Amino acid sequence: MRKKSSAKNESFTLIQTLEIMGITVEILTKTAVSTYIYDPNIGSKLKIRVLFRKELNKALKDINISSLIMASIYLERAGNLGRIPEITAEKYSKDPVDLIADELIGQAIAVYIGGSRAIFEFSRLDRIKPGIIGKLPPFMDDCIAGLISGIMVKICSM
Repeated sequence: MRKKSSAKNESFTLIQTLEIMGITVEILTKTAVSTYIYDPNIGSKLKIRVLFRKELNKALKDINISSLIMASIYLERAGNLGRIPEITAEKYSKDPVDLIADELIGQAIAVYIGGSRAIFEFSRLDRIKPGIIGKLPPFMDDCIAGLISGIMVKICSM
């Protein structure tokens, strides 16, 4: 009979999983702060930094956000292995224009966190690809852009 294992001892947290991919809290924070356009009603970049980390911590504990991030991680791995139907690993690595599921995941994360206004911030970050976003592969760049967009809109709407 197989012994039940303790999930606590054998699993990584979501942030640990992201860190293995080179996506740390510090890098996420730095990228988010770099996108901030100063607003005297909100305050300094230091305040944004603190608020972003607080909201990021809350977001990563949300089962729906975590599920979408994990879906992106799994799809990234599948894409790299050529395991997404009708797309080779080589085509996947070039972020083909006909692959829009990555955009949909990013938009879903942004809107879930920041409401419908976050879609505009997501589009901006997806276009300019600041910080870590510009260094990530197809699913993860949109996933992280959605996460940052949603949080930044939420912070700036408080």
